[in-house]
Amino acid sequence: MRKNKHTLFKLIAILLPFLVLLILEVSLRAFHYGYNTNLFIEYPQNPDYYVFNSDASKRYFLDMAYAPVGNRELFKKEKAPNTLRFFVLGESTTIGYPYFHNASFHRQLLYRLMHAYPDHTFEIINLSLTAVNSYTIKGFAEELTKYQPDAVLIYTGQNEYYGALGAASTQTTGSNPAVVNAVLKLRQLKVVQLGMNGYAGLVRRSHKNSSATEKTRMELMVGKQQIERDSKLFKKGIRQFQYNMEATLDQLEKKGIPVFFSNVVSNVKDLPPFISAIPDSINAMSYYLNGLVAYQEREFSEAAVLLNEAKDFDLLRFRAPEEINQTIVELCLEHPNTYFVDTRQAMEDKVAHHLLGDELFTDHVHPNQKGYAIMADAFYRKIQESHLLPPPVQEMTAGEAIANMPFSPIDSIAAELRIWQLKAHWPYSDDRYLNKPLPDSTIEEKLAVRLFQRETGWLSAHNDLYEAYIQNNQLEQAAKIAEATVLEYAEDPVFYEQAAMVYGEMGHTEKAAFYMNGAFKLAPAFERARYLLVFNLMLDQPEAAMPLLDYAIQHNTKGMQLDAIKPLVERVITQKQQLAKDSTNVTLMNEIAATYLHMDNQNGAQKYIDKARQCAK
Repeated sequence: MRKNKHTLFKLIAILLPFLVLLILEVSLRAFHYGYNTNLFIEYPQNPDYYVFNSDASKRYFLDMAYAPVGNRELFKKEKAPNTLRFFVLGESTTIGYPYFHNASFHRQLLYRLMHAYPDHTFEIINLSLTAVNSYTIKGFAEELTKYQPDAVLIYTGQNEYYGALGAASTQTTGSNPAVVNAVLKLRQLKVVQLGMNGYAGLVRRSHKNSSATEKTRMELMVGKQQIERDSKLFKKGIRQFQYNMEATLDQLEKKGIPVFFSNVVSNVKDLPPFISAIPDSINAMSYYLNGLVAYQEREFSEAAVLLNEAKDFDLLRFRAPEEINQTIVELCLEHPNTYFVDTRQAMEDKVAHHLLGDELFTDHVHPNQKGYAIMADAFYRKIQESHLLPPPVQEMTAGEAIANMPFSPIDSIAAELRIWQLKAHWPYSDDRYLNKPLPDSTIEEKLAVRLFQRETGWLSAHNDLYEAYIQNNQLEQAAKIAEATVLEYAEDPVFYEQAAMVYGEMGHTEKAAFYMNGAFKLAPAFERARYLLVFNLMLDQPEAAMPLLDYAIQHNTKGMQLDAIKPLVERVITQKQQLAKDSTNVTLMNEIAATYLHMDNQNGAQKYIDKARQCAK
């Protein structure tokens, strides 16, 4: 009997701490303590949509103050027909730093796809974050498989040492990737979140009066500044990347989800090593200087080898070593459903002597607008090669995409200010950028400065600029701002309609029809149908106009006389069918012109008047 009691007491003693933790966990949940770790949450303003959870990153940081928020890009809970949904995973380059946000590769890709495939809807949801690495990629990939992705696009590898949980980061919990990933699972518990918050608070108090408060997050994330090539810590970063990315690709392949995985690029020609050498180690600066000499002597192949070696022997690991890109190639070969995107080759093909430098970069790893455009084109071409999509309805070339892409002047100026801020601090510590006066000569500069200083939001700044352009009758500039807003708020029909109306006023009927069609698809309404009907007739597309006319007749809220138009549209369709069989029939051309004039469609009529004149010559 005593033995049984003794055993019972021991069992109670063992279970009691777990019981206390269970009670604490339940209590914390009851009081809604902590944060939700789910990747997506219901969008508060519209329950039909999901949005990236701004707290999702907190699981990966010991100190929540470091956790970034990420993009706000909505997607429908119920995936609509003819919709392709791409999720994008990566780090600061993948999110488009230093731009806000339309210079990023995924927005340039979205712009090109939506114009090449007007009959499809594209949802490109960027889940990238600054200061993260392959641990976050793996965690997010496990969750996103539940949300019907048609593909996952990945660009990662620069942050394996200093990103959250990286091999040499201050925000790390261990060296074994399997153990670290297990700990990440536990962070969903409120009890664990309570302990982490307490620990972070103690750390912050200990640094309250220290020089650490004056450091940037970039510097505070760095645990060890000097990591020698092939050292134990160096190899740990490579193993960490290989382990997490292999697990990521295995998971996505198991679900049958295509992956487009790019290698990473760095500025090698115009950026000396941050930290050159420690005693008895290879001097990275020697490689760099010899590389510049070889470049000046036009020994470009030798220069490429030396400059890339300088990057790889740089002891401060802000640029991924070649082993990362080798790992990416190997992983792509091992996974049949993963397509290798060679962004590096695409960029090298666009610069003199295939050496990447300031022509395509804003700093050490982040591309400029042209660099991001090349990156977008590399993904676009690989998606085409994979046959994930049919041939485009109206192909938009890379050159056309760059020429038409609505880059906002606010974004460009604010990005430059971000780079000034970066280069004024460690590891650049460039005195030229310290106390540099902010530009304020133009309205674009003033709004960009306000955005940069977080005195206004992105939408507010762009609305102000749009209104200024409209008041000054700068319609071309206003249209570009309207298009940029469409990309930022792709779920909101109001911005599509705004772009359509500006282009309509300018006489750019094709673009007006494109954006009004986007508004109508998102939220059908009588006025949108009426405008789109008119645009289609002006473009000599009566077949596309007919269903819109039917919709407008059924939803005629203005009491307009639309029934009389229908037989005229039907007549044009019949006349065009007859003309297709007899393409030189001038009489038919004149009849079509007359029918269009009867509808007061001058544009449509003029097309056939001109055709008839050409045939009569």
